[in-house]
Amino acid sequence: MDICYIFGSMPVNKFTYKSRRNDLIIAADRGFLATQKLGLTADYIVGDFDSLGYKPCGDNVVIHPVMKDQTDTMLAVDIALKKGYNNFIIYGCLGGRLDQTFASIQTAAYIAQKGGNAVFVDNNTRATVIKNTSITFDENCNGVISVFSYSEKSVGVFEKGFLYSLEDATLNNDNPLGVSNEFTGQNATLGVESGMLAVIWESDNGKYLIGGHYDEYQRN
Repeated sequence: MDICYIFGSMPVNKFTYKSRRNDLIIAADRGFLATQKLGLTADYIVGDFDSLGYKPCGDNVVIHPVMKDQTDTMLAVDIALKKGYNNFIIYGCLGGRLDQTFASIQTAAYIAQKGGNAVFVDNNTRATVIKNTSITFDENCNGVISVFSYSEKSVGVFEKGFLYSLEDATLNNDNPLGVSNEFTGQNATLGVESGMLAVIWESDNGKYLIGGHYDEYQRN
């Protein structure tokens, strides 16, 4: 499975990464500093660079004006989609400002609508949006997990292997019924038959299975 890794502004002391031949690495604005600290060569460096404070040089730099219609992360996502990538791990973009966090959830939904998968990683928090599919976690995952209907209505929602089980439920986007479930040290699966779910969990261990493939949250 070829993966696009997008790096936003983030501390890198907790993360290590070893590239694979077909991975695509994109630095979004201040994420350029993260790739440098990790010793990575980004295939693309994209953004308006207001956060970075200067414009990098090179043939792989894509500069946009500050007054633009898309976030730097979305610009990076569109580059990857045009290159044929539909599996994403995006570092950063969840901490700090609430509006930026919500923008990241919308970006994950955009990718899901395109038939892809995206997981946002920031410190101990992970987030994704799934559409008409499921996500499985291995027994090493721990902590709290919450599920919200991103679409107006999500039908056939199930949660198995968590502290609280759910089967063939309907979730609406105006009722946080799925907040604050917990991993229990066993394999767990959640999914939706029809609709979109925003899934947010806190764990720095384990693996997930989404779109038919396992991948680690952070590569050692």
